[in-house]
Amino acid sequence: MNITDTTGKLYYIGGCVRDELLGRNPIDIDICYEGDAVKYVEAMGYQIIKIQKDIRTARVIIDGEEIDFASTRKEIYPSAGHLPVTTETGCPLKDDLIRRDFTLNSIAKSVKTNEYKDPTGGIEDLKSGILRVHHNNSFIDDPTRIIRGLKFSLRFGFKLEEGTYRLQNEYLRNVNYDMSKSRLKKELVDCFNLNKEEGFTRFIDEGIYKLLTPQKPKQGLVNIEAAVKKYQIKTPWIIYLGNCDLTMLDLTRQERKIIDNYNILKSLPQSVNNIELDKLCRRMDLESVILWSIFCNPDKGFNYIDKIKALETELTGARLESLGIKGKNIGKALEIIREEKIKNPSLTLEDEITLAKKFI
Repeated sequence: MNITDTTGKLYYIGGCVRDELLGRNPIDIDICYEGDAVKYVEAMGYQIIKIQKDIRTARVIIDGEEIDFASTRKEIYPSAGHLPVTTETGCPLKDDLIRRDFTLNSIAKSVKTNEYKDPTGGIEDLKSGILRVHHNNSFIDDPTRIIRGLKFSLRFGFKLEEGTYRLQNEYLRNVNYDMSKSRLKKELVDCFNLNKEEGFTRFIDEGIYKLLTPQKPKQGLVNIEAAVKKYQIKTPWIIYLGNCDLTMLDLTRQERKIIDNYNILKSLPQSVNNIELDKLCRRMDLESVILWSIFCNPDKGFNYIDKIKALETELTGARLESLGIKGKNIGKALEIIREEKIKNPSLTLEDEITLAKKFI
């Protein structure tokens, strides 16, 4: 992407600078202008496709790609735990950098000179492998920074700086549950979609779960990370946290369905037989069955997923109809044949036909 600047006020900022310093390919490119970014892109003649007037951010197209140019800004938290409010745009760069979560995300790089601006010591913290907040009220302003700290620790192998760790523990002893639910969910999803067993262990052991619920979660009976990989779960977070109290989160209809079905399975006795289990699980999402397998009954659950769930009878409804079976008896016949198939997976087509003829 060809971005040039002659003003000396345009900067790469945040995560993309951090990733470059760590020798990683940046996921996103963040651009910040020390001044009014909207006026800047207008003066540069870029194709503007969207403007956020309140924070003076412009989305433009460069070399066929969309990129946001943000104005530097100051923020305050009028209500602890909720989203911040912008009090000034076009402020000095330093004021924009110190509003961010950790020092390693508060580094800027000049587009014109490639010079780094690092007023909070983020580069040194990167070299030392530590996560440091800017001030003592950081977690009070935004408790979800604790989850981001866990996420960055898992991604980069960094540790919380001693004072930051103390501030985290102090906050977790007295959590203010009046916080932004949307931000809480986003950070939990981002963190646990990394699919790191270590993350869930630390979530419990370090008391980070208290941001979500006062009730301490239990560890899985098997390795969650391995199960998520084996069954290629696209939303690992709901497997890690589905056994927790999620009333703090605004779940989608699909997420709620997964949890509701898991709760149905939780009521089953350990001795449930495979036929009864199949009747319940057959129409459930795989995530519900995996949750039950991990937290309640690994032997029965994973045996069902691996050996029973995908069983298919050779006879179909159309074939049964051709044999002279009609109406509701078709469904009854298919159900009986499936039950026998579960009992005896080596059931042949001839065996199925013999069973089916009882319904003629």
